[in-house]
Amino acid sequence: MATGYVLIDLGAALLPDNSASNAPCGMVIAKSSAAAPTPIFTQLLFDAGTQEWCYFSFQMPGDYASAPVLELIFKMASATSGNVIFASIIAAQTGGDSADVDAIAGDTVNTSSGVAVAGTAGYPTRTTLALTNADSLAANDFIVLGVSRDADNGSDTATGDLELIAASLSYTTT
Repeated sequence: MATGYVLIDLGAALLPDNSASNAPCGMVIAKSSAAAPTPIFTQLLFDAGTQEWCYFSFQMPGDYASAPVLELIFKMASATSGNVIFASIIAAQTGGDSADVDAIAGDTVNTSSGVAVAGTAGYPTRTTLALTNADSLAANDFIVLGVSRDADNGSDTATGDLELIAASLSYTTT
């Protein structure tokens, strides 16, 4: 067995409708302060006071076997101390299921333990979140993956926006 990856395109994030408990994160195109040609990249912004979500939909690769892990790289807009808490949810739908895709709800939310932020604002931190609640995920399933900063969690103590700059989903292959 080897490790497979699904690279998550942050620019393809689907943002919720801002109804009750469905706040969207912000999305911006960031521009480096370096000289031209100036790199640009997508950032998803998660508030320190409100739990905000974003979603990604894709087909799980055919070589998926088990053990999905969300891998995240983030930086903080201003915080230089404290912890952040991530939350993630998976909704999986297998082709041929007798359930309406428009009604999928997903499994129980997965929550990280406290992730310490970098000591300098803007410096990246890499973390992982094991997705033990994975909605019976199987190879070739249609997936909706939700990602959030659990700002309502008392262990999320960092101030200011969390800026998500990269994400992927790793798994054990067949």
